[in-house]
Amino acid sequence: RLCKMETVDFVALLATVLTIALFSSGIETCRKIHVNKSVGSSPHLPFVACSLNCALWLLYGCLKPDATVILVNAVGLILQVLFIVVYHTYTDNKFAVKRDTAIASAIVLAALLYFTKLAGDSDTSLFYLGLLCNVFTILFFASPLSTLAEVIHKQSTESLSFLMSLMSVLSCATWTVYGFMVGDNFIVVPNAAGILLSLAQLSLFAIYKGGKKIVSVDNSVI
Repeated sequence: RLCKMETVDFVALLATVLTIALFSSGIETCRKIHVNKSVGSSPHLPFVACSLNCALWLLYGCLKPDATVILVNAVGLILQVLFIVVYHTYTDNKFAVKRDTAIASAIVLAALLYFTKLAGDSDTSLFYLGLLCNVFTILFFASPLSTLAEVIHKQSTESLSFLMSLMSVLSCATWTVYGFMVGDNFIVVPNAAGILLSLAQLSLFAIYKGGKKIVSVDNSVI
């Protein structure tokens, strides 16, 4: 049993490190925004969506409770809020940022009120909150599909980051293993979907190279 607990702790630590590293990727975006004093073409929705996702999973971790889920999403939420503040400082469309942040905040507050005060027993609350977290997480993972379509259309992976795609695969895989180890399908399902999407992104680096499609050549002698 000690060995099993040590394995779970190691997987939890690995998942924590990988996920916080992924969350921290926004630091470079915000650095560029600060240096240029402009948001350029960078959208604000990924920051808002990620903050909403983190807030819901933080609530889930508190109700379960699960210290790993709490830690990762507390750090993620803090980072995303800071990113939103930086973005809001330099964007010309402050109304859109405020509007979308207000909508996300309203969803979190409604979930907090419902699942802690109005819902039935704790198990039922946790079940429906888990479903809600899964819906938003899968939608969040599916958001890069438009980018994948652009990559295929342009036959170039310039808009993708190989390192981030690889880290996403490793993070989702680690969380999937963790979910199996603690017996939580709400953690397993969205991260399994995340693995598939991240692998799809990685496959594009094998298909397209230097902005051109790699065409297989038949070297057989007839």
